[in-house]
Amino acid sequence: MKKVLLFLIDSMMPDVLERCIAANKAPGLRFLLEHSQYIPDCVTVFPTMTASIDCSLITGVYPDQHKVPGLVWYDSEQKKIVNYINGAVPVRKLGIAQCATNVLFDLNERHLSKDVKTIHEVLEEHQLVSGSINVIAHRGHKQHKVHMPPLLDAITSFQLRETVSGPTIMSIGTLVRPDIFRPVTWNMAQTVFEGYGINDTYAIDVLIEVIRSGKQPHFTLVYLPENDHKLHASPQNAIQHLADVDKQLVRFLDSFASWEQMLERNVCILISDHGQTVIGEGEEHNISLDALLKGFSIHALGKEVTSEVEVVICNNERMTFLYPVNGTEQAAIVEAVSVDKRIDLIAWKDGEKMIVRRGGSKQELSFWRGAEYSDAYGRSWGMAGDPSVLDVQYDGETLTFDTYPDAFSRLYGAAFAQQGPAVILTAAPGYEFLSECAPTHLGGGSHGSLHKRDSLIPLVIAGAAQSFPLPARLVDVKDFILRELGVISGAHPQ
Repeated sequence: MKKVLLFLIDSMMPDVLERCIAANKAPGLRFLLEHSQYIPDCVTVFPTMTASIDCSLITGVYPDQHKVPGLVWYDSEQKKIVNYINGAVPVRKLGIAQCATNVLFDLNERHLSKDVKTIHEVLEEHQLVSGSINVIAHRGHKQHKVHMPPLLDAITSFQLRETVSGPTIMSIGTLVRPDIFRPVTWNMAQTVFEGYGINDTYAIDVLIEVIRSGKQPHFTLVYLPENDHKLHASPQNAIQHLADVDKQLVRFLDSFASWEQMLERNVCILISDHGQTVIGEGEEHNISLDALLKGFSIHALGKEVTSEVEVVICNNERMTFLYPVNGTEQAAIVEAVSVDKRIDLIAWKDGEKMIVRRGGSKQELSFWRGAEYSDAYGRSWGMAGDPSVLDVQYDGETLTFDTYPDAFSRLYGAAFAQQGPAVILTAAPGYEFLSECAPTHLGGGSHGSLHKRDSLIPLVIAGAAQSFPLPARLVDVKDFILRELGVISGAHPQ
């Protein structure tokens, strides 16, 4: 039986992948595509932010089932904002120890629902070995010790002394080291300046060493983050950024006697988590939430959510959650933000229904589960109002989505990931949200929205025994891998 390798390349986009290969800058990617099933329009999860997507990738379900709503969200029970390390200033205001705890421990041990199983849990319950390298969503059955570097230990006030769960072989930079026969040779990729090993070079170092050690798991998920960081700053150099990723993939391929030998021994899958949209350069491309909500008392980062607070803002770049608290009317928030045409979509729950409105208008569409309309993925929906709000088409048999891929399931998944009310905003192409200290990217790349530019990702499957089912979704990858490894999945993606 072949081993399965899944490379998660942050912000890899299909058009950039194709242009990079056409420019002869990606020999590794070209080799894999020439031996693969290539799907340029796989649909990812919403919000198009790493945390919720990674959880969907390893569980095979949308956020309404795995319960991790986004990269930044509000825990109404704890009355605290959860931030899985997004933006240096917000992290400092919320507390470095709190945010580090969110991402290192809470995400997997507390927030990720125990009602769903990760691919690592399923495989190891079937006596197969699973592995995870640098992925923030990694829950498994084995406990791993966290080795805090002295500087990080001091910054977090020596509070982070818990173990973390994961598969048998796990690496989170230099903080969690894989159980192999020898450590990875030290280099600059392991320093504080390179994120303590949370980078492409160290991830490939670890993967090569794990394979050489003879302990390669049956399945290994490898996260390569650097393409995303570079695109945020300079999207005009997208082809070169992906070419840099290719150099690391080539280094991995070269660790075998031949590239063909790698495919003889492994199924190699490449996927992205989301795309990116270029933000305009002028200040008008920042949508100020403080200005739109000036009639409300807005929670200040790092402060308690007192009885005077009316709205908590959780900014996810091109997507935002607005939480009404202390009896604030959700409808009042909706009306306040509806005046701005730079807002693409405004969505909220109404009982078991979802209501969606276009920014700058009163056009609305409502939809709900389990009625007369079926979509391309076999899900059934009811629908009323104006379908053009979400560019929904119906040919008499099937609902289809263009501008907002798999819109109903993805919006529903984000909204019902939490019990309480929340108003969901997405920014129109070229725009992103501005709130207290949130990172912005004028002239750079950003993501988070439901729009297809943020939502369509490439999927490359080389050396597999089966074809990936179409139309393709990221939530179907877990089930595909389980079938490839001969494990009967207990549940299909919903």
